[in-house]
Amino acid sequence: MQINRIRLVNFRQHENTEIELGPGLTGIVGPNGAGKTTILEAIAWAMYGMPAARGNRETLRRRGAPPRARVEVEVEFTLGAHHYRILRSLNQAELYQDGDAAPVAYSLGSVTERVTRLLGMTRDEFFNTYFTGQKELAVMAAMSAPERAQFLSRVLGYERLRAAQDRLKEKRSALRARVDALRAGLPDLAELDQAQSQAEERLATAQRVETEAGKASELAERRLGEIRPRWEQLQQQRDAALALEAELRVADHQAATAAQQIARLEQEALELAAARDQLEELSRQLSPLPTLRQEAQLLERQAEHDAARRRYRAQLQEVQSHLTSIEERAARLPLAQAVDQALDRVNAVRAALTAATLEAEEQRTAWVRDAQDAQTKRQGLLDQYQELKEQRQRIVKAGADGVCPTCTRPLGDEYAKVLDLLDRQMEEVRSNGNYYKQRIEQLQQEPAA
Repeated sequence: MQINRIRLVNFRQHENTEIELGPGLTGIVGPNGAGKTTILEAIAWAMYGMPAARGNRETLRRRGAPPRARVEVEVEFTLGAHHYRILRSLNQAELYQDGDAAPVAYSLGSVTERVTRLLGMTRDEFFNTYFTGQKELAVMAAMSAPERAQFLSRVLGYERLRAAQDRLKEKRSALRARVDALRAGLPDLAELDQAQSQAEERLATAQRVETEAGKASELAERRLGEIRPRWEQLQQQRDAALALEAELRVADHQAATAAQQIARLEQEALELAAARDQLEELSRQLSPLPTLRQEAQLLERQAEHDAARRRYRAQLQEVQSHLTSIEERAARLPLAQAVDQALDRVNAVRAALTAATLEAEEQRTAWVRDAQDAQTKRQGLLDQYQELKEQRQRIVKAGADGVCPTCTRPLGDEYAKVLDLLDRQMEEVRSNGNYYKQRIEQLQQEPAA
């Protein structure tokens, strides 16, 4: 893996830092606290997330940055034939491959898992080998020799080489067994010699036949060379004949089409002559048409004048009739004295009507007021009756030993008198309530007046 570019935004000491890494060895130099180790931590955090960082999510944010400022690390690296770009923030991570616009992984967990598969190392293996910090090689020292060998073998890919060697051994054993089986299936040497002699005889026969076939082929080629010019000439003549035959068919078709067009044109000429004769006849018949058109226009103007004259005459008659009606109405009008008397009577009636209206409104107001007053008094009597009833019930329940509800003294001999007084008050309230109930029923209907 080769890291090409790193970009840190609000990550610990770095507000906005971008580093381009070329081929070869790269050294990062700076005073303590400048953020050298932070760059390595940012690379590990971009690849493996929070388990690869120190502290928690909030301690990653740069001091002095706003509380909700974005924390982001972008790492571009090359692995094999592919180019990758990791973009990780506190809440999101994305992994892009070979410059594609869509990410191949787009969550915190999926990016970490994909990077782990690409590198072939877990976070611990990555930190204890390629990414080992200062004074952190004690993990390797704590391992035994076999464990260290196994660990380095797995990290450096030796296990894949060993697996390939095992597969090669298995394949070599299979090939050796196959060769042994083929050797065991070979026939005897005498049989092979006999088969070889037979094959040589067949080969000689085949060569003789091939020689004869070559001679026959040369003879056929010479014969073909003699015949080909005549064949090509005949072929050209055949093509010319076919072309002439096609042109002849086309000419016959054109001749038939021309004959049809001539017949159609002759028919159209006859129809044109008949139409010309008919047009001349119509022209003779329509010769007086201009004079008739002028007469018609003159008659239309005279008809318009006559219609206007009749319309004016009708309007004149209507005006005369209206004038006569007005004169008759004027003759029937009373004298001025009679009109004045009528106006006096109308004003008197209007005044009487106004007075009657005011009186009716006063009566209605009094009716509404009486009805509301009756309702209010009846409701008050109902409340008083309920209160007296409750007092009597409490006294009856308490008995002669109870206390007076007014003075809170024992009733004693006054028990019967108090009950009698309450009964009289309740009867009086009931009587008054019945009166107002009847009064309310009387005032239900609006007075006729």
